[in-house]
Amino acid sequence: MNKQKNSNKKQSMIAGALISSAGIFVAKFIGLFYAVPFNTLLGNEANVAMYGVAYNIYSYLLNIFTAGFPFAVATLIAKYTSKGDYRTSLLVRKLATLVMICFGAFAMLLVIVFSSPLAKLVLPASDIGVSQASGILEPAVQIVSTSADLSTMHLVLILISFALFFVPVLSATRGFYQGLKEMEVYALSQVLEQIARVAFLLILSAVAIYMFNYGHVWSVYFGVLSTSVAAILAFMHLKLYDRKIMPQMRKKAKAQEDQGVTDKKAIMQELIMIAMPYLFSAVLGYSDTIVNTVFLKSGLEAHGNTSEEIVLITGCINYGVLKLMSIPMILAPGFSSAIIPHITSALARQDYKQIRKNIRDCFDIVLYIGVPISFCLFLYAKPLYDILFPPANPADLDTCAQILKWFSIEALISTINPVVTALMMAVGQRRLCIRFQVVMVAVKFALSYPMLKVFGYSGLVLSTMVAMGGYMIAGMYSLASQYHVNWKYTFHKLLIIILGCAGMFLMAWLCELIGLKGYGMGRLMGVVQMGISGIFAMAVYLALTGIFQLPQTLFHFNISKLISRRRG
Repeated sequence: MNKQKNSNKKQSMIAGALISSAGIFVAKFIGLFYAVPFNTLLGNEANVAMYGVAYNIYSYLLNIFTAGFPFAVATLIAKYTSKGDYRTSLLVRKLATLVMICFGAFAMLLVIVFSSPLAKLVLPASDIGVSQASGILEPAVQIVSTSADLSTMHLVLILISFALFFVPVLSATRGFYQGLKEMEVYALSQVLEQIARVAFLLILSAVAIYMFNYGHVWSVYFGVLSTSVAAILAFMHLKLYDRKIMPQMRKKAKAQEDQGVTDKKAIMQELIMIAMPYLFSAVLGYSDTIVNTVFLKSGLEAHGNTSEEIVLITGCINYGVLKLMSIPMILAPGFSSAIIPHITSALARQDYKQIRKNIRDCFDIVLYIGVPISFCLFLYAKPLYDILFPPANPADLDTCAQILKWFSIEALISTINPVVTALMMAVGQRRLCIRFQVVMVAVKFALSYPMLKVFGYSGLVLSTMVAMGGYMIAGMYSLASQYHVNWKYTFHKLLIIILGCAGMFLMAWLCELIGLKGYGMGRLMGVVQMGISGIFAMAVYLALTGIFQLPQTLFHFNISKLISRRRG
């Protein structure tokens, strides 16, 4: 009976992680492809720059004001509901919502108050535009500001500031449902938010520009305003679920005999103590991109690249490559969101056997899905870049594809490392995790420039491999030491995964040999050819790993039983 119970818990954790990852994938997929029509609606480099600058400011402030808090809410909700303490769970939600309202209001007022000087600061110095040489967004065109541009930038900053109020409140509510392990609600909320945002900005921008002839600048206004509208709609969607969940929670809270934790100050301290390590971890975790940006240009110059090559390489890395790398990296937030409440509940019960199973299952499944997806970026680098981000000069395609092949390695490492971080955080190794990350950042900072100088753009990937690889090994060792996690079978599974990837490589090579290249013949034909090759390659991967019973073991299904049931 206990064995069956543990199996069900494990399945729910896996299902929750996959559902959460699927939700993030759909949201990312929508975000990847809406950029093509929206760039047309923006119309010119100045509008692209103003939208990009405003959105970057919003993203930066949002990361500061929300980093860690949704995870803290999820952790405490999971902790207290697992103990049957629904009164404290309701108090946690109430306090978290109030804190996010305060943070959001402060961030919104901060941007509004400083919107005028901020517009003067960012607009004249915004060397952001569209390079005619490469056809992608990159530092290439300097935008000279006028009084009209400053006025527009001022208004754009005010409009996007409203999102800094609504999105943090939404994140607190999502953290509540994450803690309840309602990952379907969590994932659906993200998808609906992205659909609402894209539909709002595309439809209203097109109506304003093509029906009312208001000018392309209105696409900037609706673009930044769409974030607030989408957050409000997503929040309303969660309030519908509240009608079902909250009455049950209040009923259980009234029925429980224990008074729970009534000290609001103690709850706030607990929220902050959990959130702060996540905040530091988020700041340190995003440092890889910052370090790459700081050293990329100077390192390439030291390597001997020409100015034209530097423009191509930096544009390729900062736009197309980063977007494609985000495909396998969706596994990290998806599994991190799902694993936290399950491990927190197991810790509250002191069920260390379940904790070890959850850690291994989480890590093994991320490897099983993340390795072949990252390997597909390597295998299909050229057709992917030709279909999604074709350079204006076809001769540059080989260079862009080679860059993507190198960064497919970083995509895999950047998929696994956040999962290691989430596992260490969830089991209470927060201080140790931050120490490891500080060392990781220091190593990355020290190695990036010299490796760029010696190896060129591939030096960035090599420095990441050393820094993040060391962090991953240290984290796995720490989990093994404290919780006796045995990684032996994980390494066995990894060998089978590598064998499956070898089969993928062979199949992709055979498909290219018979003419299914996927590039150099237009987008439609490229998609068809790459799709056929990709389907065959993934079929080989699934077949080879299935022979060794790997997917059956990870996802807990029996193929022969499924076939017999279908026949019956």
